[in-house]
Amino acid sequence: MTELRCEMEEEHAGLHVAAVRLLDNSPPETVWTQWADWRDPQTVLVLRDCADGDGRPSSGDDDWCTLFADHPGNCSFDLVDPEHEEFLAANPAYRHLFERGRPSGSAADLDARPKDSPTD
Repeated sequence: MTELRCEMEEEHAGLHVAAVRLLDNSPPETVWTQWADWRDPQTVLVLRDCADGDGRPSSGDDDWCTLFADHPGNCSFDLVDPEHEEFLAANPAYRHLFERGRPSGSAADLDARPKDSPTD
């Protein structure tokens, strides 16, 4: 079974959520799964992507919120996952696996793996 990690900020109220698949829809949508503490996911939802701040942080970085519309708490670009950052610092060749690019007005799946990247 794939290990899921909640994508919401720590100490959030309600169910945990993880993105399962980006859809090629307009407006952009993503398939999410959700679960309660200590339980396996049993629900799958298709939710519109967050568009707060036009999906971009005020800093002007080329980033957007990867959560769903009307999510509680902060947008993903304001969250830091210390374990994720530690992994990427030790394994920079994997960084591209966590960078999602979406053309304007539609959703696209994860970018293709560069030819010089390590295999899983």
